[in-house]
Amino acid sequence: MDDAIASLSSSPNGYDVTAAADAFWTPQAANDDQGSDQHDLVALAQAVRSSTMPRLVDAAVAGRPRGKFLLDTSVWRRIPVLARFALASALPRGASDLLGCSTIRYYDDQMFVKEPGAVDRAAFHQDISYFNLDGEAGCVFWIPLDRVVEGGGRMGYVPGSHRWDSIYKPNIFVSALPFPGSEGADMPRIDTDPAAYGVNYIDVEPGDVIVHHFRTIHGSEGNRGSASRRAFSLRYCDAALRFRLRPGAPLQPLHKQGMADGDPLDDAMHPVAWPSNDDARHERHTA
Repeated sequence: MDDAIASLSSSPNGYDVTAAADAFWTPQAANDDQGSDQHDLVALAQAVRSSTMPRLVDAAVAGRPRGKFLLDTSVWRRIPVLARFALASALPRGASDLLGCSTIRYYDDQMFVKEPGAVDRAAFHQDISYFNLDGEAGCVFWIPLDRVVEGGGRMGYVPGSHRWDSIYKPNIFVSALPFPGSEGADMPRIDTDPAAYGVNYIDVEPGDVIVHHFRTIHGSEGNRGSASRRAFSLRYCDAALRFRLRPGAPLQPLHKQGMADGDPLDDAMHPVAWPSNDDARHERHTA
Protein backbone atom coordinates (compact mmCIF):
# COMPACT_ATOMS: atom_id res chain seq x y z
CA MET A 1 0.00 0.00 0.00
CA ASP A 2 2.83 2.40 0.82
CA ASP A 3 4.39 1.74 -2.60
CA ALA A 4 1.02 2.21 -4.31
CA ILE A 5 0.41 5.55 -2.61
CA ALA A 6 3.96 6.75 -3.30
CA SER A 7 3.61 5.95 -7.02
CA LEU A 8 0.03 7.16 -7.41
CA SER A 9 1.06 10.08 -9.63
CA SER A 10 2.45 7.63 -12.22
CA SER A 11 -0.88 5.84 -12.67
CA PRO A 12 -3.24 6.75 -15.54
CA ASN A 13 -6.09 5.78 -13.19
CA GLY A 14 -4.99 7.53 -9.99
CA TYR A 15 -7.05 10.37 -8.51
CA ASP A 16 -7.39 12.58 -5.49
CA VAL A 17 -11.18 12.22 -5.45
CA THR A 18 -11.60 14.99 -2.89
CA ALA A 19 -9.78 17.52 -5.08
CA ALA A 20 -11.75 16.47 -8.16
CA ALA A 21 -15.05 16.76 -6.29
CA ASP A 22 -14.06 20.20 -4.95
CA ALA A 23 -13.64 21.34 -8.56
CA PHE A 24 -16.87 19.69 -9.75
CA TRP A 25 -19.02 21.44 -7.16
CA THR A 26 -17.34 24.83 -7.54
CA PRO A 27 -18.85 26.82 -10.42
CA GLN A 28 -16.31 27.91 -13.03
CA ALA A 29 -13.46 26.06 -11.27
CA ALA A 30 -10.74 24.53 -13.42
CA ASN A 31 -10.64 20.76 -13.64
CA ASP A 32 -7.12 19.39 -13.21
CA ASP A 33 -6.84 15.91 -14.76
CA GLN A 34 -4.15 15.14 -12.15
CA GLY A 35 -2.03 13.48 -14.83
CA SER A 36 -4.58 10.69 -15.34
CA ASP A 37 -6.72 9.93 -18.37
CA GLN A 38 -9.32 7.44 -17.15
CA HIS A 39 -12.03 10.07 -16.71
CA ASP A 40 -13.07 13.12 -18.68
CA LEU A 41 -13.19 15.46 -15.70
CA VAL A 42 -14.50 18.37 -17.77
CA ALA A 43 -17.52 16.31 -18.88
CA LEU A 44 -18.11 15.09 -15.33
CA ALA A 45 -17.96 18.66 -14.00
CA GLN A 46 -20.50 19.75 -16.59
CA ALA A 47 -22.80 16.89 -15.57
CA VAL A 48 -22.49 17.81 -11.89
CA ARG A 49 -23.17 21.51 -12.50
CA SER A 50 -26.26 20.78 -14.59
CA SER A 51 -27.68 18.39 -11.98
CA THR A 52 -29.36 18.92 -8.63
CA MET A 53 -27.86 15.75 -7.13
CA PRO A 54 -25.65 16.63 -4.16
CA ARG A 55 -22.15 15.61 -3.23
CA LEU A 56 -22.37 12.98 -0.51
CA VAL A 57 -20.35 13.94 2.57
CA ASP A 58 -20.51 13.16 6.24
CA ALA A 59 -20.25 15.99 8.75
CA ALA A 60 -16.67 17.05 9.43
CA VAL A 61 -15.30 16.86 12.95
CA ALA A 62 -14.60 20.30 14.37
CA GLY A 63 -10.88 21.01 14.59
CA ARG A 64 -9.88 17.98 12.51
CA PRO A 65 -7.93 18.73 9.32
CA ARG A 66 -9.58 17.74 6.06
CA GLY A 67 -8.13 14.58 4.53
CA LYS A 68 -7.93 13.24 1.00
CA PHE A 69 -9.90 10.42 -0.58
CA LEU A 70 -7.44 8.70 -2.92
CA LEU A 71 -8.41 6.11 -5.54
CA ASP A 72 -6.51 4.06 -8.08
CA THR A 73 -7.34 1.20 -10.45
CA SER A 74 -5.19 -1.65 -11.84
CA VAL A 75 -2.64 -1.18 -9.07
CA TRP A 76 -1.34 -4.73 -9.60
CA ARG A 77 0.14 -3.64 -12.94
CA ARG A 78 2.84 -1.58 -11.18
CA ILE A 79 3.07 -3.15 -7.69
CA PRO A 80 4.54 -6.68 -8.07
CA VAL A 81 3.78 -7.77 -4.51
CA LEU A 82 0.08 -7.03 -5.05
CA ALA A 83 0.16 -9.00 -8.30
CA ARG A 84 1.66 -11.99 -6.49
CA PHE A 85 -0.95 -11.75 -3.77
CA ALA A 86 -3.80 -11.45 -6.28
CA LEU A 87 -2.71 -14.49 -8.27
CA ALA A 88 -1.10 -16.79 -5.69
CA SER A 89 -3.04 -16.24 -2.45
CA ALA A 90 -6.08 -18.20 -1.26
CA LEU A 91 -8.46 -15.69 -2.87
CA PRO A 92 -8.75 -17.20 -6.38
CA ARG A 93 -9.69 -20.58 -4.94
CA GLY A 94 -12.15 -18.84 -2.63
CA ALA A 95 -13.71 -17.15 -5.64
CA SER A 96 -14.03 -20.53 -7.35
CA ASP A 97 -15.78 -22.01 -4.32
CA LEU A 98 -18.13 -19.05 -3.86
CA LEU A 99 -19.08 -18.71 -7.52
CA GLY A 100 -19.19 -22.43 -8.32
CA CYS A 101 -16.86 -21.85 -11.28
CA SER A 102 -14.01 -24.25 -11.98
CA THR A 103 -11.77 -21.63 -13.65
CA ILE A 104 -11.31 -18.10 -12.34
CA ARG A 105 -9.77 -15.00 -13.86
CA TYR A 106 -8.33 -12.05 -11.99
CA TYR A 107 -10.29 -9.15 -13.42
CA ASP A 108 -8.73 -6.11 -11.74
CA ASP A 109 -8.32 -4.19 -8.51
CA GLN A 110 -8.74 -0.82 -6.91
CA MET A 111 -7.04 0.97 -4.04
CA PHE A 112 -9.11 3.14 -1.70
CA VAL A 113 -7.52 5.47 0.86
CA LYS A 114 -9.58 7.75 3.06
CA GLU A 115 -7.26 9.84 5.17
CA PRO A 116 -8.49 11.14 8.54
CA GLY A 117 -11.05 13.84 7.81
CA ALA A 118 -11.80 12.59 4.28
CA VAL A 119 -15.56 12.82 4.74
CA ASP A 120 -16.66 12.10 1.16
CA ARG A 121 -18.93 9.07 1.09
CA ALA A 122 -18.97 6.49 -1.69
CA ALA A 123 -22.50 6.43 -3.13
CA PHE A 124 -24.34 3.11 -3.19
CA HIS A 125 -23.63 1.25 -6.41
CA GLN A 126 -23.12 -2.15 -8.05
CA ASP A 127 -19.63 -3.03 -9.27
CA ILE A 128 -20.90 -4.88 -12.35
CA SER A 129 -22.04 -1.55 -13.82
CA TYR A 130 -18.39 -0.45 -14.11
CA PHE A 131 -17.10 -3.67 -15.73
CA ASN A 132 -17.10 -4.39 -19.47
CA LEU A 133 -18.24 -7.98 -19.06
CA ASP A 134 -21.04 -10.00 -20.66
CA GLY A 135 -22.07 -11.71 -17.44
CA GLU A 136 -22.25 -11.25 -13.69
CA ALA A 137 -20.46 -14.30 -12.26
CA GLY A 138 -17.86 -12.48 -10.21
CA CYS A 139 -16.99 -11.39 -6.70
CA VAL A 140 -15.00 -8.70 -4.96
CA PHE A 141 -12.70 -9.21 -1.97
CA TRP A 142 -12.44 -5.95 0.03
CA ILE A 143 -9.37 -6.10 2.25
CA PRO A 144 -8.73 -3.45 4.92
CA LEU A 145 -5.28 -2.62 6.20
CA ASP A 146 -6.67 -0.69 9.15
CA ARG A 147 -9.27 -1.08 11.86
CA VAL A 148 -12.53 0.44 10.60
CA VAL A 149 -15.42 1.18 12.95
CA GLU A 150 -18.45 3.48 12.91
CA GLY A 151 -17.63 6.83 11.36
CA GLY A 152 -14.28 5.63 10.05
CA GLY A 153 -15.27 4.75 6.49
CA ARG A 154 -17.07 1.44 6.96
CA MET A 155 -18.47 -0.47 4.02
CA GLY A 156 -22.26 -0.82 3.96
CA TYR A 157 -24.17 -3.50 2.04
CA VAL A 158 -27.80 -4.04 1.02
CA PRO A 159 -28.31 -7.72 1.90
CA GLY A 160 -29.73 -9.84 -0.91
CA SER A 161 -29.41 -7.07 -3.50
CA HIS A 162 -27.36 -9.32 -5.79
CA ARG A 163 -30.68 -11.08 -6.48
CA TRP A 164 -32.53 -7.91 -7.49
CA ASP A 165 -33.67 -7.85 -11.10
CA SER A 166 -32.01 -4.61 -12.19
CA ILE A 167 -28.54 -3.60 -13.27
CA TYR A 168 -28.17 0.02 -12.24
CA LYS A 169 -26.31 2.88 -13.84
CA PRO A 170 -22.79 3.50 -12.54
CA ASN A 171 -22.44 6.72 -10.58
CA ILE A 172 -19.60 9.20 -10.20
CA PHE A 173 -18.84 7.74 -6.79
CA VAL A 174 -19.17 10.73 -4.45
CA SER A 175 -22.70 11.40 -5.74
CA ALA A 176 -25.63 9.32 -6.91
CA LEU A 177 -25.34 11.14 -10.25
CA PRO A 178 -24.89 8.54 -13.04
CA PHE A 179 -22.01 8.72 -15.47
CA PRO A 180 -23.11 10.54 -18.64
CA GLY A 181 -24.42 8.14 -21.28
CA SER A 182 -24.61 5.15 -18.95
CA GLU A 183 -27.15 2.36 -19.38
CA GLY A 184 -29.41 0.69 -16.84
CA ALA A 185 -31.99 1.65 -14.26
CA ASP A 186 -31.63 4.57 -11.87
CA MET A 187 -30.28 3.45 -8.50
CA PRO A 188 -32.81 3.90 -5.68
CA ARG A 189 -31.82 6.76 -3.37
CA ILE A 190 -30.46 4.45 -0.70
CA ASP A 191 -28.19 7.16 0.69
CA THR A 192 -31.21 9.19 1.82
CA ASP A 193 -32.59 6.38 4.03
CA PRO A 194 -30.17 3.45 4.43
CA ALA A 195 -32.26 1.88 7.20
CA ALA A 196 -35.23 1.49 4.85
CA TYR A 197 -33.10 -0.79 2.67
CA GLY A 198 -31.62 -2.74 5.58
CA VAL A 199 -28.08 -1.49 4.95
CA ASN A 200 -25.58 -3.42 7.05
CA TYR A 201 -22.37 -1.56 7.92
CA ILE A 202 -19.41 -3.79 8.74
CA ASP A 203 -16.75 -3.18 11.39
CA VAL A 204 -13.42 -4.73 10.37
CA GLU A 205 -9.93 -5.39 11.68
CA PRO A 206 -6.70 -5.69 9.67
CA GLY A 207 -6.63 -9.20 8.22
CA ASP A 208 -10.40 -9.36 7.76
CA VAL A 209 -11.79 -9.86 4.26
CA ILE A 210 -15.28 -8.90 3.10
CA VAL A 211 -16.61 -10.58 -0.04
CA HIS A 212 -19.52 -9.44 -2.18
CA HIS A 213 -21.05 -10.40 -5.52
CA PHE A 214 -20.61 -8.13 -8.56
CA ARG A 215 -24.31 -7.21 -8.27
CA THR A 216 -24.39 -6.49 -4.53
CA ILE A 217 -25.30 -2.88 -3.80
CA HIS A 218 -22.85 -1.22 -1.44
CA GLY A 219 -21.32 2.11 -0.45
CA SER A 220 -19.14 3.53 2.30
CA GLU A 221 -19.04 6.17 4.99
CA GLY A 222 -16.71 9.14 5.02
CA ASN A 223 -13.79 8.92 7.42
CA ARG A 224 -14.50 11.09 10.47
CA GLY A 225 -11.95 9.14 12.49
CA SER A 226 -8.39 9.95 13.49
CA ALA A 227 -6.68 7.16 11.50
CA SER A 228 -6.45 6.38 7.79
CA ARG A 229 -8.77 3.87 6.19
CA ARG A 230 -6.75 1.98 3.57
CA ALA A 231 -8.10 -0.95 1.57
CA PHE A 232 -7.54 -2.96 -1.58
CA SER A 233 -10.47 -4.30 -3.59
CA LEU A 234 -9.61 -7.38 -5.69
CA ARG A 235 -12.02 -8.64 -8.36
CA TYR A 236 -12.35 -12.18 -9.74
CA CYS A 237 -14.73 -13.62 -12.32
CA ASP A 238 -15.73 -16.75 -14.19
CA ALA A 239 -12.98 -17.30 -16.78
CA ALA A 240 -15.65 -17.96 -19.43
CA LEU A 241 -16.99 -14.40 -19.32
CA ARG A 242 -16.36 -12.33 -22.44
CA PHE A 243 -16.07 -8.67 -23.23
CA ARG A 244 -19.14 -6.46 -23.55
CA LEU A 245 -18.87 -2.71 -23.73
CA ARG A 246 -21.16 -1.09 -21.17
CA PRO A 247 -22.09 2.44 -22.28
CA GLY A 248 -21.05 4.99 -19.69
CA ALA A 249 -18.70 2.68 -17.81
CA PRO A 250 -15.38 4.41 -17.05
CA LEU A 251 -12.46 3.87 -19.42
CA GLN A 252 -9.81 1.39 -18.32
CA PRO A 253 -6.51 2.60 -19.82
CA LEU A 254 -4.57 -0.44 -18.62
CA HIS A 255 -6.97 -2.96 -20.18
CA LYS A 256 -6.62 -4.19 -23.76
CA GLN A 257 -8.02 -1.59 -26.13
CA GLY A 258 -10.07 -2.06 -29.30
CA MET A 259 -12.02 -5.08 -28.11
CA ALA A 260 -15.39 -5.99 -29.61
CA ASP A 261 -18.42 -7.46 -27.87
CA GLY A 262 -17.99 -11.22 -27.55
CA ASP A 263 -14.19 -11.18 -27.58
CA PRO A 264 -12.52 -13.40 -24.96
CA LEU A 265 -10.76 -11.54 -22.17
CA ASP A 266 -7.06 -11.02 -22.72
CA ASP A 267 -4.95 -13.47 -20.71
CA ALA A 268 -2.23 -10.91 -20.02
CA MET A 269 -4.66 -8.30 -18.72
CA HIS A 270 -6.99 -10.72 -16.93
CA PRO A 271 -4.92 -13.83 -16.13
CA VAL A 272 -6.37 -17.15 -15.08
CA ALA A 273 -5.70 -17.34 -11.35
CA TRP A 274 -7.43 -20.63 -10.54
CA PRO A 275 -6.43 -23.37 -11.03
CA SER A 276 -2.97 -21.93 -10.43
CA ASN A 277 -0.03 -22.90 -12.61
CA ASP A 278 1.39 -24.97 -9.77
CA ASP A 279 -1.89 -26.87 -9.40
CA ALA A 280 -2.11 -27.45 -13.14
CA ARG A 281 1.44 -28.81 -13.23
CA HIS A 282 0.66 -31.09 -10.29
CA GLU A 283 -2.47 -32.43 -11.99
CA ARG A 284 -0.55 -33.20 -15.21
CA HIS A 285 2.19 -34.95 -13.23
CA THR A 286 -0.17 -37.10 -11.17
CA ALA A 287 -2.23 -38.01 -14.25
